[in-house]
Amino acid sequence: MATYVLIHGAWLGGWSWDRVRPALEGAGHRVFAPTLAGMAERRHLAVPDLGLSVHIREIVELLEHQDVTDVILVGHSYGGMVIAGTAGLVPGRIGRLCYVDGLLPRSGQSAFDLVPLMREHFGRSPPSLPWMASPVDPALFGMDGETDRRWVADRVTPVPRRTVEEPLPAVDDDARESIPSTYVHFAGFPFLEETAEVAGRRGMRVITLDGVGHLAMVTHPEVLARELLALAGPPA
Repeated sequence: MATYVLIHGAWLGGWSWDRVRPALEGAGHRVFAPTLAGMAERRHLAVPDLGLSVHIREIVELLEHQDVTDVILVGHSYGGMVIAGTAGLVPGRIGRLCYVDGLLPRSGQSAFDLVPLMREHFGRSPPSLPWMASPVDPALFGMDGETDRRWVADRVTPVPRRTVEEPLPAVDDDARESIPSTYVHFAGFPFLEETAEVAGRRGMRVITLDGVGHLAMVTHPEVLARELLALAGPPA
């Protein structure tokens, strides 16, 4: 049995893994899919100074509280920032990293540094909350189906802008990059194509899924679950 910790992206929540989680648990694995502070059902915790370092600390504390090791730590999109920081602080608890169309920072880099185009999509704010970024249309992420698009649109929430402005704190990049790592790239969302290339140059195993958009955990959960299950190896 493996332990998976699944970290969602911006505007989302632990709910974004709802269609993937049953396949992992059905194979006998333990799964945590926490919602990061300030988002989804925890949006009431949003404050102007809630940033990346808070989210990293949350996941470190989760791993320590559960006293888990050999964790398969998975980060989608912005979640890549979170798992990079977590693994740089507690590398001994991580068995494998998996960036799911995720950002690949090193210490001192913010999400905005890595993908400057993100500034455009984080430019809108709710009335009277200039430090929050309103959700974008899910169609931007390659969602063609109206049912899936509506399901996501009904659940996304604003996110504190500091999460994408704050650089990755100083962590042990070398220790993190010595952990076996996989990068799953969704070819239907070309904005992270260069990031996938960086992953390959860093020695990660890169898996490219053609015809799959950025929110594959919603639109193609079986495909993504298959790749995540492979990280745990064959059944005993």
